[in-house]
Amino acid sequence: METKDPYEVLGLSRDASQDDIQQAHRKLVRKYHPDTNPEDPRAEERFKEAQQAYEVLSDEKKRREYDEGLRTSSRGSPGRARSRERSSRPRARAGARAGVGTTYTSSRQVSRDRGPLFSLGYLLGIALVTLAVALLVLLVLGLY
Repeated sequence: METKDPYEVLGLSRDASQDDIQQAHRKLVRKYHPDTNPEDPRAEERFKEAQQAYEVLSDEKKRREYDEGLRTSSRGSPGRARSRERSSRPRARAGARAGVGTTYTSSRQVSRDRGPLFSLGYLLGIALVTLAVALLVLLVLGLY
């Protein structure tokens, strides 16, 4: 499988934010997940492409290296630097490591992915504990 432009795979512009990258990745992963598309033979390939693109663009260092590689290859002879870069990399690296239907995420990404409902629940939990402590203090002070 040929390595494609991660921006093109995710349907994003080069100045896309991390939130844009994450949203585009989630959308494609849901759309092309092999378990939900057993009848589509290209779904697994598209899923792996989305995973690989996200792996590059979600990591600031990898994204910067990719963008710099594009700039250098566009100054030199077109396509040569990128094709050399591609041939030195093992193919389907993300798919082989993650396996079909399995996605590994860092703890930092998991905490970022929890969303607004988690934050609301967390805040309500803190408020509830604070209220319980305040009531306990009032109860103890009221007994004396």
